[in-house]
Amino acid sequence: MAYKEVSRVEITEIIRQWQAGRGIREITRSTGLARNTIRKYLLTAQSCGLVRDGPPPTESQLISLVQLNRAGPRQVVVPTNEVLEPWSDQIERWIKQDKLKLTRIQELLAGRQCLVPYMSLRRFVIRKSWGKGSKTTVRMADTEPGEVAESDFGRLGLMWDPQSGRRRQVLGMVTVLGYSRHEFLWPLFGQQLADVIEGLEATWAFFGGIPKYLVIDNFPAAVVGTDPLNPRLTRGFLEYAQHRGFIVDPTRPGHPKDKPKVERQVPYARERFFKGGQFHDLADLRQQARQWCLEVAGQRVHGTTRHLPLVVFQEEEKAKLLPYDGEPYDVPDWHDAIVHQDHHIYYRYAIYSAPYSTCPPGTKLEVRGDSKLVQLYTHGEPVKIHPRQPRGGRSTDPNDYPPELNAYTLRSPNYLRQQSAELGEAIGAFADKLLSGPLPWSKMRQAYKLLRMGEKYTPARLNAACEKAIAVDLIDVRRLETILVEALEEEAMPVMAAPAPPSRFAHPGSVFAISNNNGGNHHGNQSEN
Repeated sequence: MAYKEVSRVEITEIIRQWQAGRGIREITRSTGLARNTIRKYLLTAQSCGLVRDGPPPTESQLISLVQLNRAGPRQVVVPTNEVLEPWSDQIERWIKQDKLKLTRIQELLAGRQCLVPYMSLRRFVIRKSWGKGSKTTVRMADTEPGEVAESDFGRLGLMWDPQSGRRRQVLGMVTVLGYSRHEFLWPLFGQQLADVIEGLEATWAFFGGIPKYLVIDNFPAAVVGTDPLNPRLTRGFLEYAQHRGFIVDPTRPGHPKDKPKVERQVPYARERFFKGGQFHDLADLRQQARQWCLEVAGQRVHGTTRHLPLVVFQEEEKAKLLPYDGEPYDVPDWHDAIVHQDHHIYYRYAIYSAPYSTCPPGTKLEVRGDSKLVQLYTHGEPVKIHPRQPRGGRSTDPNDYPPELNAYTLRSPNYLRQQSAELGEAIGAFADKLLSGPLPWSKMRQAYKLLRMGEKYTPARLNAACEKAIAVDLIDVRRLETILVEALEEEAMPVMAAPAPPSRFAHPGSVFAISNNNGGNHHGNQSEN
């Protein structure tokens, strides 16, 4: 048994596609989630007040949907390949010797307690290369203006990169609008999420709008794994699609016919644009690629439509695209993190505190970071937001610590004064005198000792001992504890005797002064007459 948790971003995508008018089967193919799972979330969404033609879900409604993640475990589905592999030799004989149809083979397997869907059996036979593959190609139906765009990656060639000081492989990301066949080429060095989103942002700016659907390859930055039946988008790319308002449709790996309108455009760009060109750097390459899309690729007579793609785009398709605001998109970065014993998580070489009440040590969190904020989630619910810190930085909220650890984690003289004053007035005055020197940090350990003495001997006894110590100007924590150990704080202070009145026989101080007369002779020699 295993439990598969649906992320907050995936739940948002289910509601978004449902409100866009898509059915459960379409949402299943797009998100890779089971139909029963999608049906469960849609029924809960309607019970929360969401309607198909209404506004997006609020934060409280999303949290209600996220709560469904805490349902019980469900059974792990055994891959069909493992079920059919023991019957491999028998299936091969049925196909090659007995010439049986797959429908009959499915019935025979069912009679032997091997229950598999027909399409799973068909894919198993195709992988084994036992059947005759069909070479027949059916032309896809034309799409409406502004409805679909197809995107593909491919190698353009090697180019000198002045920044790295070496020759690097240049990739080309080509996006073709399905109706007009107008295309945009974006050269790039990498295929990470930030690189792809940067290219898509440049694409929408070039077209002046966004299509409703985007057909993409199964590349790792956008698709988790290479499952041909249940493709799942990465959280970062899915969140970007939600932000821009288009629905992503990943193709199957190794199936170029899933995106036929863009499949041959990378070789076309490589032969007609990149080869033989002169480019100073990547920025110059991208500028020349933009001009080539407008002046060459957009002005040619397309082999299928027999029209100029740029003309059809400007006259019929541009107005049908979704609006593009041009605001730069802050690329998110999702990671999983564990709360450590110090009540912090580590993300991108910086540390951030997590609230102890909802995230005790050992809790697994989802971390979303962008250029400004770092947000912590548990089971899809936001629990903390921090400003983004540089490498080696730290963001700590004192309220995230348990109350009993605050004094030791904050390490602030002012905070220790405040804690001491809360135990008693005399304790606060003793702490003020203790930490009032030019180097209060050197006395902080004594201040910690003072707070522990309040826990050990009770604040009332400690307050009385501090009064006695302050009265004689005894600002020493060790001797203060001696007062408490010997229970001297309740003894009365000794009464000082009043000074005695001066006696009439007492000589004034001037009598004892040394006289300088007569050369210092003190015997009273008489002068001669």
